[in-house]
Amino acid sequence: MEKSFVFNSVNGDRRYKAEDFREYFASFISNGVFPNPSNNLQVIANNDMTITIKAGKGWINGAIYINTDDYILNIDVADGILNRIDKVVLRMDTAARKIYSYVKKGQFASSPTAPTLQRDADAYEIALADVAVNKGAISITQANITDLRLDKNLCGIVHGTVDQIDVTTLFNQYSTRFKIKSEEFEKEFEDWLKTLKDVLGEDTAGNLLNLITKNTESINNIKSDLVEMATLKDKNTNVKYKLVVINGEPFLEVVGV
Repeated sequence: MEKSFVFNSVNGDRRYKAEDFREYFASFISNGVFPNPSNNLQVIANNDMTITIKAGKGWINGAIYINTDDYILNIDVADGILNRIDKVVLRMDTAARKIYSYVKKGQFASSPTAPTLQRDADAYEIALADVAVNKGAISITQANITDLRLDKNLCGIVHGTVDQIDVTTLFNQYSTRFKIKSEEFEKEFEDWLKTLKDVLGEDTAGNLLNLITKNTESINNIKSDLVEMATLKDKNTNVKYKLVVINGEPFLEVVGV
């Protein structure tokens, strides 16, 4: 079927539905959240069993979602034995004729997976974040939240209407996560070193470190000796030459007088 859009109506022969406008806008504005500011619709932990969606705008298939202020959503209680992953989504409900945010509850499991998104004629969802609800948890921290806004398969950034994207908040999240991981690795190394000392004893561990230091010094001395052995001196001119290999061929290189 051929369609065109938009033209003035004459005696009611050009009437358009909302879906016609959505289809038009969707042809040049992509789905996702708007990029500026960088915390647009970011999911924030409240250190209890609630999360906050920051103010911002989202776009789904030509329809806009606007959150004018911080919006709080509840997270269902944790299980005492099994873990769960919930997904915070924006849902365009065709029958309800609106876009709204809600928490899509996951299934309890020892190794849980996040719920899938619904994308069909009845509804279309984009994901803002995954929330890990660990067994026995009585609060959600920011470390339990995985930001999904930049994942183009799950959400993505609206493009076609902006020139520059503000990634400050995302950069800060990555920096915080990097710091946490660095501290974890440092603690693991310290624990390993302590275990080594416990197994070997303080004296043995100290002796082992001294041996490593001495071996390093010996290797450096051997390198110096090898360099010296590869140095030749012309007795007549006192010019020193170093034996070098270039492309598999030996050459003498002047190194000093």
